[in-house]
Amino acid sequence: MILSSLLLPVFVTLLASFVSGSSVLGIRATSNNTYPLPMKLTGSGIYTHDPSIIYNEKSGYYYVFSTHGGVARSKALKGPWTAIGSYLPTGCSVVTENAGHCDTWAPDVVNINGTYFVYYSISQFGTQNSVIGVATSKTMEYGSWTDHGRVFSSKSGDQYNSIDANVIQADGKLLFTFGSYWADIFQFELAPSGLAPLSPSAPQLTHLVLNQTSPQSAEGGFIYKPPKSKYYYLFYSSGTCCAFDPAALPTPGNEYKVFVGRSENASGPFVGATGKPLTETGGTLVLASHGNIYAPGGNSVFWDPKSKRDVIAYHYRPRDDIRGDANSVLGLNYLDFSSGWPVLVA
Repeated sequence: MILSSLLLPVFVTLLASFVSGSSVLGIRATSNNTYPLPMKLTGSGIYTHDPSIIYNEKSGYYYVFSTHGGVARSKALKGPWTAIGSYLPTGCSVVTENAGHCDTWAPDVVNINGTYFVYYSISQFGTQNSVIGVATSKTMEYGSWTDHGRVFSSKSGDQYNSIDANVIQADGKLLFTFGSYWADIFQFELAPSGLAPLSPSAPQLTHLVLNQTSPQSAEGGFIYKPPKSKYYYLFYSSGTCCAFDPAALPTPGNEYKVFVGRSENASGPFVGATGKPLTETGGTLVLASHGNIYAPGGNSVFWDPKSKRDVIAYHYRPRDDIRGDANSVLGLNYLDFSSGWPVLVA
């Protein structure tokens, strides 16, 4: 998410208040640090940030929702991808006290009982002055969205930051995962409507991820269960994101990357491949910079009914042309879960 590129010393200080006497731990990586290239995509809609991908079986279109409100669609994963405009073209009913804008971040789109919900974040860089809102549509077509406003918010002094929503249906419940920096990633149950917490006045929070390695706090949590697996997989991003200066890039390895943990329960506890809890920096590396792919992250995962394969969507910067969000490119790869852990494949 955008937030991770800013005010790292402040976040380190804040995060320390949640870490009890244990030593700072190194990043947990897999033994395989090579990755396949993403699919070769075509079309004007391949520029995206924090992509959330979904397939509409009625229309036959894939849709990708992006930070800053953009939506692109295509009849095939490889494109051509066409930008079709914002899902909130006239603005949103949710603004934070000081932000006063409708620049939406990190959308998450999900089909709940035949209605499409897109959860979006509005915030200010480096603050907890944040709110997550929701809009709904029956088709995902331009102009079809109804904005329902606030779902959940945060303020200065909270343990969490209310951005980067992800919603999954599991065991008859709607589970709402969120969080970025501070104490990282949390979860609570939504009401069946999907429009508010089950307990609006005091949602019962479950702590899912706490990464204690500065400056590698976690954000962008996304929970996915492959159709034939007994496990739920919690993906998240960590490292420096977004506002890159090509002349002063982060120390190699400190840029954005994707980690994962798994659990037989959608509310955790999630552990990495070594069995270490994600609340103790236990994540396992899934994807990092390689070749011309720099700082991949902000991912979503879905089951593609056409190929009958699991697909991961993420953004990255071309290493030979690192600029701002406008140059953030959609990456798509298939995932192989046969080992019990996700591995990117061509």
